Order: sequence, then structure tokens, then C-alpha cells
Amino acid sequence: MELSVIVPCLNEEANLPELCARMAEVFLIGGFPAELIVVDDGSTDRTAEVLATEAARHPFIVVRRHAQNRGITNAWRTGVAAARGRLVCVLDADLQYQPEDILRLRRELGISNVDIVQGWRSPFGRDKGPRYWYSRGFNYILNRSFGMDLQDNKSGFVLCAREVFADLLDYRGHYHYWQSFIMVAAHHKGYTYKQVETLFENRKAGKSFLDNAPVKPILRSFLDVARALGEYRFSPARSSDLRPFLEEKRPLNRSTPRPTVRRVYFDGYLALFGVTHWMMTKGVREHHRDLEDSQWLSPAGMRELQERKLRRLVHHAYKHVPYYRDRMRAIGVGPEEIRTLDDLSKLPLLAKSDVRRHLYFDIMSDNHKKSEVLKIATSGSTGEPFVCYVDRAQLEFRWAATLRSQEWTGYRFGDRTMRLWHQTIGMSTTQVAREYADSFLSRRRFIPAYEMSDATLREFVRAIEEYQPVFLDGYAESFNFLAGYIQRHGRLVKSGDWPKGIMSSAQTLPEGSRKIIEEAFGCRVFDKYGSREFSGIAYECEAHAGHHVVGEGFIVEILKDGRPAKPGEIGEVVITDLNNYCLPFIRYRIGDLAEAVDEGEPCPCGRGLPRIGKIEGRVQSIIIGADGQYVPGTFFAHVFKDYDHAIRQFQIVQEQRGSVVLKVVKGTRYSDATLGEVTALLHKFLGAEMKIDVQFADNIDMVRTGKRLATVSKLGIDFQQAAK
Repeated sequence: MELSVIVPCLNEEANLPELCARMAEVFLIGGFPAELIVVDDGSTDRTAEVLATEAARHPFIVVRRHAQNRGITNAWRTGVAAARGRLVCVLDADLQYQPEDILRLRRELGISNVDIVQGWRSPFGRDKGPRYWYSRGFNYILNRSFGMDLQDNKSGFVLCAREVFADLLDYRGHYHYWQSFIMVAAHHKGYTYKQVETLFENRKAGKSFLDNAPVKPILRSFLDVARALGEYRFSPARSSDLRPFLEEKRPLNRSTPRPTVRRVYFDGYLALFGVTHWMMTKGVREHHRDLEDSQWLSPAGMRELQERKLRRLVHHAYKHVPYYRDRMRAIGVGPEEIRTLDDLSKLPLLAKSDVRRHLYFDIMSDNHKKSEVLKIATSGSTGEPFVCYVDRAQLEFRWAATLRSQEWTGYRFGDRTMRLWHQTIGMSTTQVAREYADSFLSRRRFIPAYEMSDATLREFVRAIEEYQPVFLDGYAESFNFLAGYIQRHGRLVKSGDWPKGIMSSAQTLPEGSRKIIEEAFGCRVFDKYGSREFSGIAYECEAHAGHHVVGEGFIVEILKDGRPAKPGEIGEVVITDLNNYCLPFIRYRIGDLAEAVDEGEPCPCGRGLPRIGKIEGRVQSIIIGADGQYVPGTFFAHVFKDYDHAIRQFQIVQEQRGSVVLKVVKGTRYSDATLGEVTALLHKFLGAEMKIDVQFADNIDMVRTGKRLATVSKLGIDFQQAAK
């Protein structure tokens, strides 16, 4: 189905026969599959009888009915829910807009490569009475209020992709006549648009709600402007697109309710998110609220949500990202062909090298706001610098997903927490201040994971015993060392039920390490799988039956030999990020291996989120410093990410204590001075006595996962005994 024309009607019995006849001619001339969806919005005349007659005469007519009048916006929503077309067009039933102009709008949409085409009402032939001047005055107010310059801002004659129109209908406020703000919403949400002048005739039959008493509707319209200013001018674009879907599906939220005091505390923390975090707003609160509900969707409901978001993402990528448009055209695939998760296989895979090559050329969207994107720089475990960009909505979503998954461990926001992590490496002064403020508000303390030695391990254990955190998270290998030390020097001195859970991340968690950590701390370990590009991708729940993918934001494929891996098979992890629109990651080869699970067997926890099994693609690589401190491989990613202009690839190899080999592939702006800065920084953390042998190379070989390892230890040490 190419096009769905949605027509709300209220007491339009006199206009419907001509409308249907003219639409039949439009569809015939257009020569494409189309449907006319007429929503009878509580008519009290013979509209229902006329529609029944016309539907019997024209098979392309679909009728929906509201028992009582619910307004144009709700009629549009009903029409979108029934629509099957790739495109939708909304049209009034009074024949003031000409149905024939639909073909002009559709043609312009294809030629202009914009998201939305709007028909604006030409003044030619129009009655220049009071309603005309009211409309012109209201148009002026809308343009000035929202920083726009449209000929006919409030015109509701628009044509766009179905997913785009559904997104426009997702608004917060309570309006009398939201239909007047459809282009304001499009402008606010970053959609591109173009206007086409169309003929507009005076109503010949039936009555308008403005005919008899226009004063009340006019006053309501001005009240709507005030509401719209709050939503569309003075607030960031709505981040979460889950709410309309959740209101449709209404999943039963099985989460334990928060006590009143905790709820107020948590809401207050989220309300201040924009103050304590960089590039983010209180929109995190919306995301978290929606994610709390969406995790309880059925697997079928979650798949439907993913497919809706996938269609919207692919449409955006085709329209606004030349990289994807060129590749889709090259293989003869249009966005309308990607409708389901199974259709993803029609699209090519995206490699890190593709992102590097096209980053500043054509892989970023042409309609993103530079002020709302953040640069992510990392060397990762590959030892090769990698840069990408994420937009504000994706950042807010990932934070909300993290907050949700942390509470799967038994922790509740407001409980004391500790992190085995770096706290402020690579941050500006302002960011450091925000980090400390956030730590204070969330009752979080840090243990510096890059300063672990025999002496500091004792201090860290003492700090944990004194603070008694309910929840700990951090590097898996750091917990591994700490747990080994605890086992060799006696158990934690505990008074009370703490900790309730530990979340490990950044490295693979072998079962042996998990067992040692759980025995040492007396609680369960919850593994997190993530990356710098996406943050948390999948988390273990209380059932520990694999990792739950954050399905509202990611589609994760496990591929083997180009096909989906069977349950129990190990395959390559391929990720589609459903939220990052400034630089879409569609079928991205992240470079990890993971186990596929049988999705036919639901998780005992009851969540409908998809799952993956063990993460197999990352290794533990710890470098031992000159003073005996244990430095995880992730540390070097933080060191080298700021030197990607001079060092294209690197690798740290340790074959004996007291020395390391630093392999360097020079970048285009390499200098000996820059290398000196790097080695000085390494000496700071590895010890002044550490011997660093620099070797230059043309390339650093990959391992079987397709990664270049940032650190390789050949000491042959049993890391469970390393702290002796």
C-alpha cells in the first residue's frame, strides 16, 4: 500500500459522495495502491449511512467510527492506527482543499527529499471575510512565536511517511485544537518540510464549527498558543517515543512500587538531571518512566515496538544520511521494503572502518542540531582510535536504561552505591563539578580502578566496609582482584544486608571470576554488556538467564556465516541503534562474539525484552605496573583517545614485570613531542621505573574477533593469585 488518505468528518453527509468519487479518480490517475480512511467522528446526521453506501461502491474506502465527537487529532490517530500505506495524507472532508492536489504533494515529496510536504491555501479566489483575516493573523502569530516563516502555518493538508506523522501526533500538552500546530511540531522535532501552493475553495455544503460562534474557538486557539510555547519553544524536543505505543498496548507494570519518600527523592534527582549531567535534560525522567513500563511488554509487543522504530529510523537514514541512501540505492532497496526485523538482512553491514572513512563526509545526518550532539572518542579494546557522535535523545535514553537495569539487582535509587571506575579522567573542570554533584545526589562514591596495588586494596576494602554500599558496579577485572584479596585476607566485615548486588562491565566475566566475586562479597553478580558507542546494550536480570537487550533502543543480531545463529551457537554481534539519529548505526559490526539463545523460551523474570547469552569476544588484559599496581586494559583507551590525531593505532604488550612494549602506528599529525606526552602519562600511572620500549609499526594484527587488542599480557599470571 503506497498511500493512506485520512479524512476526519463530522456531519458531512452532503460532501462525502463527491469526495469519494474524486478520490477514486485521484487513485486511478496516480496508478498506485491507495486507501481512503474516513473517520466518522461522532456524526449525528446521515454520515454513517452515506459512508456505508460509498464503502460498498468503492473497495478502497475504510471506515472507522467514534461513538462521540473526539476532535480532529484523535480522528487522525484512529486513522493512523488503521493505515496500511507507506505514506499518509490528511485531508478535510469539506472539499475546501482539492483532493487532486494530493498527487502534487506526493510528487513534491519524492523530488524534494524532505520529510513533510504541506499544501498551503492560496489566496486566489478565497473569500476575504473575517475568517480569512483571522487565519492570516494567526499564521503571523505562529511564525513569530516559533521562529518560522511559513505561508500558511496552520494548514492541516500534509503528506509524509506514516511513521513521521505518528511521531508528530506524540505531544504532551492538552490542546483544544492541536491540529493548528502540526507544522510547529514538525519544526520542533527537526523534520524538514516544504510548502506547495494549493487552491482553496469556500465551503459549499455543511457547517464549520467557526460559522456560528467564532469568538470562543478563537480564544481557545490563543490559549493553545501559550501551551504550545511551553512544549515547542521553551522545552527540548520530546525524547521518548514510547509513550503512545505504551498507551496503546497498556502492559501490566510488575515493578515494585517505590515508597513515597523514595519516589519524591528519585523524581527530584531526575528533575535536576540537566544540571548534573553534560548535554542532557530532565527528559531522562520521561525515558525512565516509559522504560519502567515497556520492559513488561510481551515479546511480540516488544518486537512490534522495535519494528515501528526501525521503520522510522530507516526512513530517516534514507532521507537525511547520504551514506545510507547511496548504499540502499546501490542494492535496489527502498525504505518501504524494511518493515520487519527479518527485513534487516536486506541492508548491508556497517563496519568501524566505514564510520571512520565517512564520518566527516556523508554518514552524519543533514538535519541534526550541532548543539545537541556529543563527540564520543575511544580507543576501545582494538587499540585503534574511534570517533563517533551521539545526539541528546540517545544519551538520555542510555542513562534511563542504566538506571532501570541497576534496580534489577535489588538496589533502589537512594541506596548507597560505590563504583570501581575512574571518576574524572578526561573531563573538563565543568564536567568534573557536575560529576561530583551527581555523585552527591545519587549517594555514590568511587574507588579508583586504575590505582589498585597491595596497599590500596586494603584501603579499598576498608572504605567499602565503612560505607556499606547496597550496590557496587565497575570493571569486572577490578572486582576480580578485589575479591581475590578479600578471600586471602578474610571476609568483608559486614553488619546488615549489603551489598545486594554487583554489576560488572567493561570486560568478559568468566564463570570462575563470577563465583569468586560472589563468594567474597556475599551477593549475586549482574553482568552488563556495553560499549562506548552505545553504553549499556544488555544486562542480566535477577533470573540470570542470559543478558536482556535494551530492546526499546537496540536490535541485536547474532550472526554466523551471514545467518542468524542458532540457540547455543556463537556468532558475531551486530547492533542497530534505534535512537541515535545524528549518526545512525544500522547493522553495526561492533567486533564482539556472543551466544545466541532460544527466544521461544521466555525469561523467568517475565520481561519481554530479547536476550543474548554469554559474551565471548572480550578478554581480560591487565598490565602490572612497576610498583605492583594492576592497570586494566580499559585505562589505556582513556589515555590514547585524546591522541588519535598523532597515534592511529597502539598496543601495549607485557612479557615481563617492569617493562612493556608500546607498539605505535603513526597518525597523520604524529610528532616526537606528542609521543613524549603519552609516555610521560604512562609513567605516571605505571611507575617512573617502568621501562617502555617504543616500537613503530605499519599495522597491528587483528585477533579472530576482528579486534586489535589494546593490551596483551604474556606474563602467564593466575590473576586470582596476583595480589599475593
